[in-house]
Amino acid sequence: MWTEEAGLGLLFILAFANGANDVGKSVASLLHIGPSGLAGRKPLLWGGLFSGIGSIAAIIVSTRLLSTFTPAKIVNVPIQSSFVLAVLAATTLWVLVATLGRLPVSTTHAILGAIMIQGIFLFGASSLAWDFVTIHVLLPLAAGPLAALVGIYLFERLIPHPQVAKQESPRWAGLSHWGSAAATALARGVNDAPKMAALGAFFLAANSVEGTWVPYSTVAVAVVVGSMVLGHRVAITLMGRAVPLDHGQRFRAGIATAALVSAGAYFGAPLSTTHMHAGATAGASGLKQSIRSALRGMILPWLVTLPIAGLLAVLIAFLGARL
Repeated sequence: MWTEEAGLGLLFILAFANGANDVGKSVASLLHIGPSGLAGRKPLLWGGLFSGIGSIAAIIVSTRLLSTFTPAKIVNVPIQSSFVLAVLAATTLWVLVATLGRLPVSTTHAILGAIMIQGIFLFGASSLAWDFVTIHVLLPLAAGPLAALVGIYLFERLIPHPQVAKQESPRWAGLSHWGSAAATALARGVNDAPKMAALGAFFLAANSVEGTWVPYSTVAVAVVVGSMVLGHRVAITLMGRAVPLDHGQRFRAGIATAALVSAGAYFGAPLSTTHMHAGATAGASGLKQSIRSALRGMILPWLVTLPIAGLLAVLIAFLGARL
């Protein structure tokens, strides 16, 4: 019983940290710093609510992604509850520390690193299902953001768009801005929830109503809470890196991100919403500086987040075995 409670408790904290770090990425362009120096909460609530709705919708939409990101699919040996607890603890610690430090990070890379590197440490490199991991996990995770960047870049330059009027309709601008942010946040929930819920479901009876609803509901609630409590920290950082887009470009980048990420979740391809959105935004802008920044952002998680989360999982597993 204590492992179930510990697992679900860590799942809540992980989803809280995920909401705090990720939701602000969807709504950063909507935020404004007030006279007090604090960011407005309405955009964060907007993004958090749609991410929460997406987390519940993932029960229906993302069943294949849940299966893909189950630790037992990545590691080809029987694993114990201590293994999953170490993955949860390591991922939570890294994402939470990064959030407090105002650093945007990828929860997907953190979970994957904690599973893979801990699996290699405990059972050897041969314990990983390399064929499955390479084709179904690593390839879409690495290629997805690059495809989004190139695809949107070509779309913006090859497809003629109607000329923007000198006085753009404030009503349309507002609807498109808030609408694209909502779509991105919704897709973020659809994409991220099953990766976290798969860890929580390990501690519950398989194929049961409780085994489905409890982890997803836990994630949905925690994501909303995290976005409201700490979501402003990373969002403020991203406000300083905002890519200059007009409302049409922002709308197309947001909708493209939502469509690609949701399709990936439906077909079981794990994508990083953070990097898909960054790639689509850079592609829409067409600016060399934005494209270079997006490409750096695609590389850093593999060099920083994935190994750090993996080493934390190894350390936690080592200390747990000793204690």
